[in-house]
Amino acid sequence: MSTPESAPRTTSTTREPATPAPFVDVVVPVKDDPRLVGCVQALLTQDHPADRFRVIVADNGSAAPRLDLADLDPRVSVVVETRPGSYAARNTAVRQARGDVLAFTDSDTLPDPSWLSSAVRALGSGADIVAGRVRVYPRDPARPHPVEAFEVVNAFRQDRTVPRGFAVTANVVVRREVFDAVGPFADALPSGGDAEWCGRAIAAGYRLTYVEDAVVAHPARESYAEAWRKLCRVQLGRQLRVRGGEDPPGALTLKAFAPPLGSLARAVRARELYGARARAAYVVGAFYMRYGRAAAAVKYR
Repeated sequence: MSTPESAPRTTSTTREPATPAPFVDVVVPVKDDPRLVGCVQALLTQDHPADRFRVIVADNGSAAPRLDLADLDPRVSVVVETRPGSYAARNTAVRQARGDVLAFTDSDTLPDPSWLSSAVRALGSGADIVAGRVRVYPRDPARPHPVEAFEVVNAFRQDRTVPRGFAVTANVVVRREVFDAVGPFADALPSGGDAEWCGRAIAAGYRLTYVEDAVVAHPARESYAEAWRKLCRVQLGRQLRVRGGEDPPGALTLKAFAPPLGSLARAVRARELYGARARAAYVVGAFYMRYGRAAAAVKYR
């Protein structure tokens, strides 16, 4: 018979309740993009706790707004902003957001399952604004269009732009208090609103941090026409920022018309390109983008 002295002793410890993960509102602007459904489905498979995020789709004048996406999952809501411009749509979605963190991506992206958790972890480690990796992919890696080959290597290179103080809203995650302090996007800009916003954030003393493992996949543009529209939109946005005093005016020098001979070496070194055909396409794409950029700059001077 055991005595009180020989009986096993038990101790009770009180554990502090675990701090819940921050609540994240994911903002996705869209206009007539059939890839939106794939984006939303990828977002719903995030490994961030399922009850700690929601997706706000901001329709910006689609011919047939996908209001039915709100029936797909209780974490999805759809708002409508009829003023043209993705930055106006993003601002409208932000006004509906109630979370601790805002995450921005585009309707044609496919976020990796760990996108949100990786970005939130970086915010928890002290980052104010996270710019994740945008992995650009072509339709056929062995036979890319020249524009695709060029973009696979060069487009959305946040690892290069973040040190210069710029990130694209295809992959930006920010604490809500930081966004509110910086203010909304400049919604009158057709392009470059992300650059303008990042400039204000850095001027206010907030840190922009590149996070390699917070990844979204983004399709490359597939034609010269798509690339030209993008070049024109970028140049128009830049000129509007110059006129508004946000950007310094830049002179169009002869360098803008110099042939991109360095593209030959870059095509050989690029690990993103597979085979001789893809490398040759890259060189053609580099020439098109060099002279297309110069032509767009002349058009919007």
